[in-house]
Amino acid sequence: MPDVSTGQPAVRWHSDAAPAASSLLASVPHDPRDDWFACPLEWIEGDFRGEAWSLELDAAEIESGQAHGWRYRRCGSIALATCHIDDGPDPDPEAIQQAAYDGYRALFALQADLGLSELQRIWHWLSSVTEGDGDDERYQRFCRGRAEALDTPGHPVRVLPPATLVSGARRGVRMHALIGDRAVQPIENPRQVSAYRYPRDYGLRAPAFARGGVATLGSSRYLLISGTASIIGHESRHPGDVDAQADEAMNNLAAVIKAAAPQIGAHALTDLECIKAYVRDPADAPAVRARLSARLPGVPAALLHAPLCREELLVEFEAQMPV
Repeated sequence: MPDVSTGQPAVRWHSDAAPAASSLLASVPHDPRDDWFACPLEWIEGDFRGEAWSLELDAAEIESGQAHGWRYRRCGSIALATCHIDDGPDPDPEAIQQAAYDGYRALFALQADLGLSELQRIWHWLSSVTEGDGDDERYQRFCRGRAEALDTPGHPVRVLPPATLVSGARRGVRMHALIGDRAVQPIENPRQVSAYRYPRDYGLRAPAFARGGVATLGSSRYLLISGTASIIGHESRHPGDVDAQADEAMNNLAAVIKAAAPQIGAHALTDLECIKAYVRDPADAPAVRARLSARLPGVPAALLHAPLCREELLVEFEAQMPV
């Protein structure tokens, strides 16, 4: 039922399918063959093969629609939206930059239509993420297009949200966005340079996201942690050592949780509701799962095949917890 103090329903995350008693906002299978709301990655192993967000209210109150190239499921002050842009079989380097710009500008237009001004969490899956040389690398081009969209006057992004970007198994770029009516409280990691302050070495325009954020989803609060890898300062650590990279990435997760303590209180890694591991080489999955089991016993995990935005990075995690 809606929280009487806010008039908004509680929002809940579930592994795989939402319980029948809850009303489904959206289901997100981990399967590149599914359309629209799917996470376009191959599942390797783990405790869940998909996710769902549900609302504690009557299903009749959920609206489905599409506008500006995005599809969405919306109830009151919360919506999950998705778009996919195919940039062609042999795209010019500028094509993915344009796709990033167009996708974000269309998202801003959708937010205006829905009256939901706040971008609370975003996911990106970009095919062949590190293809291309120098400033023409696809990831760097994507960052340029996103930055140009954020340069446009009047856009609604007041604070950068938590985000993930890894390679996708479908051609082009797919984006999922949680949008609402209350701004995220961004959280940065003191062990890392903020992504939006990366030096020129990583591209003409820096990535645009927060390391984590405390988001109000309906009447629920979540700590949402961005894709997190073995990076200290702005440099990748432990090349070629998947065990050490997994441990370093988990150290960074712990640092974000600690940095969020003024907003959410003291929590530990084992308080996480779930964790997703993006693994460059499926052969490394057993080692990654062993490190997760050792440090996060009891936390549901899913391991997905996804090359990362730097060639030397072998594993990246994202995680969340209700607070």
